[in-house]
Amino acid sequence: MEEVLKALQKIQKELDEQKITIQKSGENVTEQVTQNINNILDEKFKTLEEKYENLKDKVDNQEKRLYFLEKQARQRNIVIFGLAESESSYSNLENIIINFINEHFSINIDQRDIQEAKRIGKKGEKP
Repeated sequence: MEEVLKALQKIQKELDEQKITIQKSGENVTEQVTQNINNILDEKFKTLEEKYENLKDKVDNQEKRLYFLEKQARQRNIVIFGLAESESSYSNLENIIINFINEHFSINIDQRDIQEAKRIGKKGEKP
């Protein structure tokens, strides 16, 4: 009977050792899976960060370009107050502006010096 008891104890001890080994293996597998997932997420995050930085640089460049273009467009603008609203067409408005500048300033201009002429505000509306 003692032999059976010793055999059972030996089997129990081996089962306990196997249980511990299986638990450690499970923990190792869990740790490896977690580490793999973290590595994959890190790679994806780095890729997204790089894309974000590239897009940020592009937006910054576009903002600078837009500012430059707006500034360049404003460089040629002049506003003239007090011109009579007697024009009937765009070319007539250009002629009125050319005559006004030639009469009141010490420069002579013609139609090729004007890129665009337009009225600001509603016709007939005075402050």
